[in-house]
This record gives sequence, structure tokens and C-alpha cells, in this order.
Amino acid sequence: MAKVYLGIDIGTSATKVLALADDGITLAKAKRDYPTNAPATNWAEQSVDDWWKATATSVAEVIGAVGDARIAAVGLSGQLNGLVLVDADSVPLHDAIIWLDLRAGAEAAELAERYGTRIAEISGNTIGPISVMAKLLWMRRNRPEVLGRARRAFMVKDYILWRLTGVWATDPSDASAINLMGLADHQWSAELCHAIGIEPTLLPPILSSTAIAGTVHREASAATGLPKGTPLVAGGGDVAALATGCGVICQGILGVTLGTAGHVVLSSKEPLAAPGDGLWQIVHMAKNRIVWLGLIMAGGLSLTWLRRTFGLGHPTLSFEALAELAESVEPGARGLTFLPFLEGAATPYDRPEARAAFIGLTSSHGPAEISRAVLEGVAFNLRECVELFERRGATISEIRLAEGGSRVAPWCQIIADVLGRPVDLIEEADTSALGAAMAAQAGESGAPLDEIAATCVRLGRHFAPCPDALAYAEPYAHYLRLAAEAVAGVGRAQAGSARREEL
Repeated sequence: MAKVYLGIDIGTSATKVLALADDGITLAKAKRDYPTNAPATNWAEQSVDDWWKATATSVAEVIGAVGDARIAAVGLSGQLNGLVLVDADSVPLHDAIIWLDLRAGAEAAELAERYGTRIAEISGNTIGPISVMAKLLWMRRNRPEVLGRARRAFMVKDYILWRLTGVWATDPSDASAINLMGLADHQWSAELCHAIGIEPTLLPPILSSTAIAGTVHREASAATGLPKGTPLVAGGGDVAALATGCGVICQGILGVTLGTAGHVVLSSKEPLAAPGDGLWQIVHMAKNRIVWLGLIMAGGLSLTWLRRTFGLGHPTLSFEALAELAESVEPGARGLTFLPFLEGAATPYDRPEARAAFIGLTSSHGPAEISRAVLEGVAFNLRECVELFERRGATISEIRLAEGGSRVAPWCQIIADVLGRPVDLIEEADTSALGAAMAAQAGESGAPLDEIAATCVRLGRHFAPCPDALAYAEPYAHYLRLAAEAVAGVGRAQAGSARREEL
């Protein structure tokens, strides 16, 4: 009987579960959504019970769909920089603070000023408000009673690992995102932990992404349908998992995913010479590799927001219909530009406080121009990421697209046209869940991830750029000017506010 591997991805808006046959065929999938709560401005929280319920029901659905097939192993993926603290009885002390949460802006700025050089030298990344390091300092300052009772800290996927196996552990990819792990040795840094007043023992042991972390216990088996004793690998944060699911393991392949966020990923044997410019590096699931990450905070979210907020006169308008409207307009959206900073500007600006805008909007613009501008704005930000990678020395020979936004064909064509390069769709859109299943296969079989990727990562539709290479030259240059001015304006406003506080 063929072996089947499950990948579980606890994403920003939903948990997705995928069953992967050992020949690379996706056998079944399931998905359960959950809400994000905003109890205060710039806060973003989720219920760990929602994660667990979504996981249990999705896994049970997939188990039912694959029937008698043997589940050989399970892998995990999850949104990065989420934080859950539990007490001595492993009871959560608060709702999870997820990566979209920006409450720790002041703490991040203070850490950057006092320890920025050491944080970058040790962790390989600059510090920002989404970082768990900054969030833990915020907890110390604002919820000392919670931090005082805390005995263990969980990242997102690691909480589900514990619910399934009773094992408390993480992996180097999740750990590398939170600014507290040494990029060189994959160990928690006592120096950085002490800088925010915590002990490294608050943080979980770090295991390889493909290491068997534990097995499904009786209670989890009853809740999910997974056989008791099924092995789970430690898995990876969603960036490492999606890079694996895109086949971004060998150098030269660029992966782009358009989920809630937009991720631009490239694999490298060498770490970045210096972090900065909103460019991150995350430890890969594959051994001895680093993922370079360019982040568009509102990638697919930009189109979701447009559909939800405006409806453009059609409350049930589909994403495809929005894209068809956009196709009726020439490149440049008749002078309308969208800055896609709904959740802040990440790469290449590193300005989480920046905000989105339509610029050039007139009464002559309608649904078609607005739709086109949104699709182009995200594509322009994507091009900025690609150009930054190349300035940092990367060679890009192939570009692959995945996740929900990639299923909107006109958007894929716009991306190819804006980049001036061909792009290929990955057949399996849910690359984080796919990467998690591939890690499970690697852990159970011992096969290296690059060999597994050769079987499991399959390419579909191809998009060639338009013959007119200059079609986007001026619209992109105009976007760059507007984005630079907007981000600089945020910096001037912050400086003015700081001076007023001093006075």
C-alpha cells in the first residue's frame, strides 16, 4: 500500500491540510477559516482553540477522504512570529499575538537603538514590531503578571505539535524569525534573551525540520482520526515550508506566493552579507540553506480587501471578475497608482507604519481602473523585491507562482509583464501545506528534500511577458517615485512627532 504524508499549515486566515502520496500526487485537501481579533489599534490576535478546532476538523476530513491509505508521517507549517505563553499546567495565558500585530513598535525601536547591531550580528535579521523578541519585551512592560506566570513560549505551529504529541519543540526556521536564535549555531542566544529580561529556558528546544519530534497521542487520535503513534516531524515556519513547496531549494529558482501576504523567496547557501532593506533570512527546511525573504505584507490581501470593502457595486463579485475588469484597462490604469501598504511597507522599505493609498484618483476612474491599479501595485512591489535580490548578488533563472492569488490568471499575466520575465504556476497552490508534507516524507523516508521536490513540485500554466517591454516602464517608475515619497513622509512625520515630544 502506498504511503501518504499529511501537511498541516496553520496560516494567517485558515488551517489547510493536504494529503500527499509518495509519488507526489495530492490526494485530498481540507481548509477551515478562523477570525483575527483586533481588541485595540494595531493589535492582531487569534484563539489557540480556533487553531486546534480548525486542525482537528480539517485532518479528520482528509483522513476520511483518503480512506484506508496509511498515514506514514505528518509535517507542520505555521505563520511566523506568533506568540503564545502558557502556565505551569500548559494552559494558555492569553490569545495568540500573531505576526500582523504591531503593538510592540516602541519596544522594537528601543531594541534597535540599544542592541540593533548585536541583534543583526547574532540573529541575522533586523528587529521590527512583528518580532516575537519585541512582543516579549512588550509583555514584560505591559503584562508583567502574564510573563511572570509563563513557563513555556510557543510559536504557532509548535502549539499544534504539542496538542498532537505532547512535545514542546520548534525548528530552526521558526526560531530564526524571532530575533532570539543564533543564525550560525541554531541555538537560543542567552545575550539576546537577557536583553529583554527572559531566560532561554522559556523557549522550546530546537529540532531539525525533518526530525521526528513525537507521535500522535491517544486524545489527539480521538479528535483527529490520526492513528495513535503516527510520527510528526518538527516542520517549519510558513516561509521555509512554502519555499520547499515551491521547489525553491537549488539556487536560481525564485518562488512567489500570493496568500494573505506576498512572499518572495530564494534559496542560498550563504547568509546575507548584511540584513536590512526589509529583507529577511530564514533558515531553510533543507540542510545548510538559507531562505532570502522579500515580504509584501498585503499580497493577496490587497485583492481580498478590494472585494470585501468596495464590492465595486457587486457584493458577490468574484476575484476572477475583478481581474476581468482589470483586463479591460491598459497598463498603468489610466494614471491611477495603488501603494499596497495596507498592513505596512515591508521589503524594500521596512516601514511597518506606512499605509496604502490610491494616488491620481479622479471621477473618470471606475471599477476597472481601481481593480487594475490594485493588481499592478502588488506586482510593482514584487518587482522591487526581485530587483533588491539581484542587487544583493542573486541570480534568478526561473520564477514560480503559487497560493490563492496565483489562481487569478490575469494577475499572473500582469506580474509577468511587470517583471518582464516568464513565470510558471505551481500546480499545487497550497505550497506551505505541501512543503510540510514533503518534510514529513523526508523525515520518515530519509530522502533529501531536493529529491522529493523533483517528484512533488509540478509546474502548470506558463505566462510569457508581453512583447512590449516598455509598457510598464513609466507606470513602474511613477510607482517608485510615489512609494518613496510616501515612505519618506512617514519618516518625516515620525521625526516631527519625536521632536514635539522632546519639547
